[in-house]
Order: sequence, then C-alpha cells, then structure tokens
Amino acid sequence: MLTIRHATLADKPVAYEWLCCSDTTSLHLGPPDYPESPVPTREEFERDFEDLYFLPAGRRQGAVTIIERAGEPIGCLCYACFHLQPGAAELDIWLKERRLCGLGLGTEALRLLVEHLRRELGITRFLIRPSTRNTRAIRAYAKAGFVDRPEKIPALRSFLKEEFWDAYGGGDYGLEGTAVMTMEDEPRPQ
Repeated sequence: MLTIRHATLADKPVAYEWLCCSDTTSLHLGPPDYPESPVPTREEFERDFEDLYFLPAGRRQGAVTIIERAGEPIGCLCYACFHLQPGAAELDIWLKERRLCGLGLGTEALRLLVEHLRRELGITRFLIRPSTRNTRAIRAYAKAGFVDRPEKIPALRSFLKEEFWDAYGGGDYGLEGTAVMTMEDEPRPQ
C-alpha cells in the first residue's frame, strides 16, 4: 500500500540524492539523453527547492512529499502553485531506484497527491510536464488521468500567470521538447 507524507527538512538530502544521484536520474535529467536539462548540483537543488518546500508554512505555494510503500520511502512527489493561476498546481515525481519503475507506483502516487491537493487545498487543475522523449512517464501520467495537450501554448497560458511565462513557459526541456499534460476537474453545478 502506498502513502504520501509531507517531507521535512531532514528529508531534503535524500530528495536530492534520489533526483540527482540515483540510477533513475538518467531517465529524466542530464546528458546524453537530456542535455538541455542538466543534473543540478547540490547548490542548485538548494536554490530551486527552497526550505519553504519542506516546511508547513509553504504548503500553499508548493511542497515536496515523500512516497512510502509499506512504510519504506521510495521517492518524491512535489507540487508548486506560486507561478500558476488560482486553483492550479504543477506536479513532478521521481523514484529513488529503477527497480521501482514500471510497477504502477508512480501512477498510484500521483493519484494520491491529486486527491490530497483537491481535499486540502481545493486544487482542481493539474499540470505535469515530462520530456516528450520520456514515453514511459507519459504513459504513466496518462494512466493517472492526465491528458496530453498538443496545443501547448494555449494550454500553458491557461495555467501560468503571465509574469512567470518567461521563466517557466518552456518547462525543463524547452517548449518543443516538453509534453504538456493536464488534468482538470469538471466544474460542479451551482
């Protein structure tokens, strides 16, 4: 059984290790397959994943969560809202080891995070942006309910706040190399 819990500052070093130094890193970062998205140094990770993402005070802006299977930590999910329209969150996920990939764990963990964000923060619109070359991730996200949006710019403009377009519009892999996948709740009747 999978669960997710909010990460603490004590989890920050392992979150870095799993993202940047594990046997899964090459599946989404760095040369030779992802030269446009280099593996962050520890200092770059510290800058990009501010302590706020690991503290309760930051959870409305974004947070890192730990995925656990039967109590064993197996990876991270994170969400960010600060750069998006109200009611939206951008998600990301990484597992700590390749042996955990392809088992449906990421799909299940994404569903848990989406449900948590709906319940706790009232989030109804979700965005995830893997590399277009990461077909395994794209299939997993589709199984979780995300839909690939070939009209990337209109889809992204409906999510991103205008002042963040230049910094975040291209995603990690550039606009052409980034898949734009969304999940949006149906509006509820009044």
